[in-house]
Amino acid sequence: MAQGPSLIFDKSSLESLNLDEAVLMDNFYMSTITPLFFVECLADLEKTIRSKSTPEQLVGSLANRTPESQSYPNVHHMTILNAELSRQFDLTKVYGRVMLAGGEPVQLGDMKGFVFRQSPEAEALDRWTKRQFVEVERNIAKEWRRSLERVDFDVMVKGVMSELGHWRKPETLEDAKQIADIIIDNMDPEWLLRFGLNLLGVPEATDWVVGDWIARRRPPLREHTPYFIFILTINIFFCLVLPTQLLRNVKASHHVDLAYLYYLPFCSVFTSKDNFHAQIVPLFLGPMQTFVNGIDFKEDLKKLNAHYSALSEDVLKTGLINFAAFPPDDRDFFVTRMWDTYLPPWRDIRSTTQGRTGPGGGKARLRRSQAIVGVARPPVPRRTGHRQGHLCKA
Repeated sequence: MAQGPSLIFDKSSLESLNLDEAVLMDNFYMSTITPLFFVECLADLEKTIRSKSTPEQLVGSLANRTPESQSYPNVHHMTILNAELSRQFDLTKVYGRVMLAGGEPVQLGDMKGFVFRQSPEAEALDRWTKRQFVEVERNIAKEWRRSLERVDFDVMVKGVMSELGHWRKPETLEDAKQIADIIIDNMDPEWLLRFGLNLLGVPEATDWVVGDWIARRRPPLREHTPYFIFILTINIFFCLVLPTQLLRNVKASHHVDLAYLYYLPFCSVFTSKDNFHAQIVPLFLGPMQTFVNGIDFKEDLKKLNAHYSALSEDVLKTGLINFAAFPPDDRDFFVTRMWDTYLPPWRDIRSTTQGRTGPGGGKARLRRSQAIVGVARPPVPRRTGHRQGHLCKA
């Protein structure tokens, strides 16, 4: 089981890190890798750039900094949405944790079981780590990108607002979020189901989903389909904001930026340097989630690197598993505050295991305790080992 708070980062945050900082991020956080990360990064393969480096070299540089030992591929948001609509997924049971692809139930005669096949997201991450960028782009990421680019902002806004009727112009982004919530909570729920399923691109599921909702005695939609409501709220919010000047210079690339919000339920911490994310993400986070600007996130990792680089050569040679099994005591470090928030037993576990266990013994205890505090338990990582050679003096 991985250790550390679950983290989602975008390209803007990752490309600002050097290798030492990226290694420390991998050491102290469990990274949720979204399909949007590949869409963002691999778009560079088709760009004409003003640099001595080739597009492949720039993408390779991002791959070098991508977490390996503690990275997990989150399944595509449409897969999750379809699973919820068919009553195979409950958001309340996984909130704040990476959503991994599951097995497919099979039966042969009287024997039943599950077959686990590599998901497109897992395949993308596997090929990414092998530097097979062209294959990831050709086979996987390009289709994800096309599905996002099919959305025409102007057409979407006109269609949504004509269906919703007249609503006042929001004065702030916070006001727009409140209006979106009012719409969700006050429109006729059956109409909202039908409208939302069409807007989100699954009209074929309407009859079954509405019938299932009626058969269950019409429960509140926030309880019945919370992920559907979450995504729908994001889209309504965006349609309320676009006609205003609250978000300036909206670009085609904001298709990807907006879609990152669909994955917020599957992390504890979200980081980005993008102004779009800095303005909007905090509005959609729960009370136990944290947004940190990518500039501040990098500064904390830079400070961590200086902290550990000051250790003696002999200590550094023992490896991260020993000298950085836990974050520093000092709460001036952002990572320490995040561990205190999301992994509160870590200080007690460290104090009871220091000097009495072998390498990593404290982490083993922490992993056992994480089930108690509700931290996710993903499957055994596909890769092992740390790129410790990149850490200064290590």
